[in-house]
Amino acid sequence: GVPVVFVHGGPGNAIADYQNINSKFFDKRKFFIVESDQRGTGRSQPSVWDSWHNMKHYEEISIDLMAEDFEMLREELGIDKWLVFGGSWGSTLSMFYGEQYPERSLGLIVRGVFLNTQPEFDDVYTPRLFIEAGNQKQIREFDYFFELADREARDSGEDPLDKYDSERIVKIYNRMILRGDRMAIWVWYAYENNLMEEDPKNLYDFDRIDEKAYGEAMGVAFFESQLFLDGQSKHPYRILERTHKLKENLPAPVHTWVCQGKRDQVCPPKYAQKLVDSLEEAEIPTYAHFIEAPHQCTDPVMQLCLKETVEDFYDKFTKGKLGSTN
Repeated sequence: GVPVVFVHGGPGNAIADYQNINSKFFDKRKFFIVESDQRGTGRSQPSVWDSWHNMKHYEEISIDLMAEDFEMLREELGIDKWLVFGGSWGSTLSMFYGEQYPERSLGLIVRGVFLNTQPEFDDVYTPRLFIEAGNQKQIREFDYFFELADREARDSGEDPLDKYDSERIVKIYNRMILRGDRMAIWVWYAYENNLMEEDPKNLYDFDRIDEKAYGEAMGVAFFESQLFLDGQSKHPYRILERTHKLKENLPAPVHTWVCQGKRDQVCPPKYAQKLVDSLEEAEIPTYAHFIEAPHQCTDPVMQLCLKETVEDFYDKFTKGKLGSTN
């Protein structure tokens, strides 16, 4: 079948979290799906899911290294080119990989677009959007999230923490996470989960750590804070500035599909629109779908969008409509 690399989200999640979700999108008679835990998560050893002490092995993690991991995997499997499919953080890594290795990409399908820019930090790690929307639940949860970092700053004799200084908030959390602070790890994880979760039954209590989810919480808290900060200061991803790479020195551009939920609280749709605009400006064939759905790929409307997008890719691929990328 057509090779597909599934790029899971987080960062810090793992394939097991998705409960065979790809069977809903891909016909196994038509596709060969490659699923791999990203370095340090799930069954990738040493795993941060097993112990916070394993964080020390990944303090130099970067998106470049993670893209290289997929290249090594592709070469190990003897695959020439593959369809790159990812959502949330997986959309970030998918786009970065596609721009880094366009000659190896049959196409890109991304969901819940995240570009790792300062405005996105501000939308999630400050209360501005929640106040503008009058969302009292999210304001309360942000206040709890903020208070933990503010107390850490005060206890360390630092200047008071500004609620609107998203980067410093994340840096303080990263510091606490790296020393294995269980409550910081849990609150980081619960805050994000509750932000994107629409079903009240799936909300987490900030005050009570769910030990069954704590391994995943360690992975998500560490890799998100580490990689988000790395992409802000040390190695900016510049995804929007590099979309032209998807056609540079290639016989045909890399076609790109976007499924974006209009109700996505973690990855607001305005950033997916920025990506679509950049792709279209670079003259990359782009197929964008902004739908009535939240962030999760488990949502029925989102699942339908992704399924139809995969079918559209396959139709174009088999009919030779993707140019010389076939």
